[in-house]
Amino acid sequence: MGRQTLLAVAVAALLVTSGCTGLDVLADGAATPSDVDVAQRYDSLDTLEATRVTTVDDGTTTNETRALVRVDFTTDPPRRYQRTLAPESRAGDVTVLNESGALLYDADENTVRRVPRIDGWTTRNQSAYLARIVAAAHGDGVAEVSDGVSPLPIIPTTRSGPSIPEDAIEGFEVEYLGTQRVAGRTAHGFELTAVSEAALTANQTLWLDSEYYYPLKTSRRIDYRNRTIEATSRLKTVTFDADLPADAFHFDVPEDATGETLNVSTQTFDSASALREHVDFSVPDPEVPAAYEFDEAQYVSGNVTQASLQYVTADGEQLTVTKTTSGPNANGWFTSGENVTVAGHDSQYLTTPRSNFVSWSCGDTRYAVVATDLEKESLLAVADSVGCE
Repeated sequence: MGRQTLLAVAVAALLVTSGCTGLDVLADGAATPSDVDVAQRYDSLDTLEATRVTTVDDGTTTNETRALVRVDFTTDPPRRYQRTLAPESRAGDVTVLNESGALLYDADENTVRRVPRIDGWTTRNQSAYLARIVAAAHGDGVAEVSDGVSPLPIIPTTRSGPSIPEDAIEGFEVEYLGTQRVAGRTAHGFELTAVSEAALTANQTLWLDSEYYYPLKTSRRIDYRNRTIEATSRLKTVTFDADLPADAFHFDVPEDATGETLNVSTQTFDSASALREHVDFSVPDPEVPAAYEFDEAQYVSGNVTQASLQYVTADGEQLTVTKTTSGPNANGWFTSGENVTVAGHDSQYLTTPRSNFVSWSCGDTRYAVVATDLEKESLLAVADSVGCE
């Protein structure tokens, strides 16, 4: 599975915040919820069981998926179970996520893929994120970076990859939409609109349960150049703190199923020299702006061979340089973006509301430079200093 495919799978997996339709606005223009501890309400949840419907329209085709989903919020990370109900071609597919990693079963192919959890993988603090959205809707103007309001899903990734941080670069305007009936429950609506000038923008509308502030419906519109992708995830039915059976998050893989376990491990180093001594290939020595200090180096081995160097500023801005020498479709990363040149090689430069990055290839080796707060000229200068090292 290629990097782009893995990215798409990760994004799709994170479209679990959802809801049901019920389009009549009950209190349009109503005041935003006040004096509510959103994080506390969300964190008070123990379990959830629901039927989720996800629709994705890429401008040429529209696909709808219906699935049974369960979440156990009492574990860290939360345990998740999903069994696809429709369409027929995917019925019976199962995904299980827990502290050990992920299990993905394809019923049609009778294959299973196991992805072990990697130390250093990060997930968003969902309750704090939703609390910041509600808080931002109370004020005027645009949510600041410190609010961490970002409409793009946070993709679990090792710090060695071109990770995109949770905080927005220039913020998003947050508007309260009033209330609406969703899945038979009252929900508060919030619209997030990116205000940064980015090549790729993603605006989002959330409908949060009025009791637990769990997302009952999420709509995302992603615009890139002349292409628009719209994704809506909604709960048709939902039971909070459901009395689930002991095996609710377990799946018995058929004995005749075939598959694989991805072999990936990570190691972290406190200096670039320590990383260089450990690997048998050259590690870049980038020229970074003066404000950036070295933070850590990381090596990913197994099905993927990757080295990365991360730098940070005093106020937390990040700059990451990544070199991937092997892996599934290592040369097939982001092919969209503005065409630029890095050290004489064709490259792609892309801006999003949260970061800017550039990627390029030297033979079978792939490079990427990602920064949360560097202008194009400065970012490309860092990339040029890396070249094909």
